[in-house]
Amino acid sequence: MKKQTLKNFVLALGLLGLALIPSTSLAQVRVASKLPAKRPASAAAQAASHQTDTPGSPSYTYTLLSFPGSLYTFAEGINLGATTSKIEIAGGAGQGGFVAKVSGKKTVTEAYQAVNDPHVSGPQCVFGVNDLGQIVGAYDDYNQGYERSGGKFTSIAVPFAGAAGTFPYAINNSGEIVGGWWDSNHGEHGFTLIGSTYTAFDYPGGTDTAGFGINSAGDIVGAYYDASGVDHGFLLSGGTYTSFDFPGAVFTVAFGINDAGDIVGLYCTTTECIPNGDGGQGFLLSQGIFTTIAIPGEVTTYAVGINNKGAVSGFYVDAAGLTVSFLATP
Repeated sequence: MKKQTLKNFVLALGLLGLALIPSTSLAQVRVASKLPAKRPASAAAQAASHQTDTPGSPSYTYTLLSFPGSLYTFAEGINLGATTSKIEIAGGAGQGGFVAKVSGKKTVTEAYQAVNDPHVSGPQCVFGVNDLGQIVGAYDDYNQGYERSGGKFTSIAVPFAGAAGTFPYAINNSGEIVGGWWDSNHGEHGFTLIGSTYTAFDYPGGTDTAGFGINSAGDIVGAYYDASGVDHGFLLSGGTYTSFDFPGAVFTVAFGINDAGDIVGLYCTTTECIPNGDGGQGFLLSQGIFTTIAIPGEVTTYAVGINNKGAVSGFYVDAAGLTVSFLATP
């Protein structure tokens, strides 16, 4: 089976329909000498290295999200909530990006703000937002990244030789950005942007790597292909990589991590699910225990972001193929 880059898998889920770009196999990638997030290992590393499976799903209250006037709303990242009680969710709807402020308990209200760089044309999407309102997103067929801070858009493009596209996925409260970039052979690699310094990284022995989430400690989660072309989730904490898989899954991707080290993502138990995620379900990995996050009766559920109170942002696909976003509050 031909592989697709991790970038195009994620974009296929929420942004580009089902248009996939197959990638060729790459030689084993040497690990970057300077690892990103070089800090003492956090509790998240221990949590990911001791994994068990608990049947059933966590108990959540679901708030459905729908950008006004759009038939498809894709909720991506959520702010950590480390310095504020407000909840902001980043995403895409139609051809543009947005940030939604969600408030209230008994009566939930949503306030949507369209976020699009006015100097560029074509589809855009917001991937991540932090507590300060800084956001990261992409445009130009999602090959060009940006950061918006204080209302100003700044281009994000890795300076590495052979880079053909940059896509930032998440930003923490220190302004540290994590994402992926792809080369001219459609091989994918991770990157961090800390201050003005870009650092590339690849999972040791992996053929494609992307970083999708980052918490306040700089712990990074993402996914990679192994030498056999099998997808796994990973945690990068204190310079140490930890690989993990949902029990019984043939495909695992980690999308988000909070400051407690709780991780959310997507898994597939059949090979038929892998090309576009149909039939895949979300998961929570907390204190070494996996649980499934699934909307009852729906075909596919994606758990994409998680804040410090355990609220999860994501979306699901129903039997008619329609996409509906949600905020799941424990």
